[in-house]
Amino acid sequence: METTFYPAVDNTVRWPIPPQVYFEQVKEGDDIPAVDFNLTYQRMIMFVGATRNFPGLHHNERVAQKRGAAPGIFLQNNSCLMLWERVVSDWMGIYGRVRAATFRITDFHLAGEIIHVGGKIQKRWQENGLNLVELAMESKTPRRVGMTGTVTVALPSLKYPTTTPRWDREGKATVICQ
Repeated sequence: METTFYPAVDNTVRWPIPPQVYFEQVKEGDDIPAVDFNLTYQRMIMFVGATRNFPGLHHNERVAQKRGAAPGIFLQNNSCLMLWERVVSDWMGIYGRVRAATFRITDFHLAGEIIHVGGKIQKRWQENGLNLVELAMESKTPRRVGMTGTVTVALPSLKYPTTTPRWDREGKATVICQ
């Protein structure tokens, strides 16, 4: 008789779902949890592949130096925003939605650096049926603040805890139950 070996199933939770934040729980002036990102060469090249933005400045150190752009490869704009998206989505939970983002890059995010990304609740209000929160965000390089701006999110209410805020092109809110 032949036996087949099936490995045991690993049910370990490696990345727990972050807790949900509700509009009624946030206060202006509160910080959101910050994250430190290690910009390894591997991570930088993965960002280039994910965004399909292939100029050599972002993945080839010799090209970046030759063009005088930076001392080495640096993170592209949309990849800088990806760092913010990770921090914001971890904070707001699965039923929150990003509505808008503004940013200004003031320093390169270079390979080999640790980038500290965090934010503070700047404003909260209700508009067109949405519970909106504006976050003042910043990314710090080892030299100085490398990127500043705001992210506006829509959060669910404690009255309807499992609803996802949505809106159409005119800004009219609808609520989708999940």
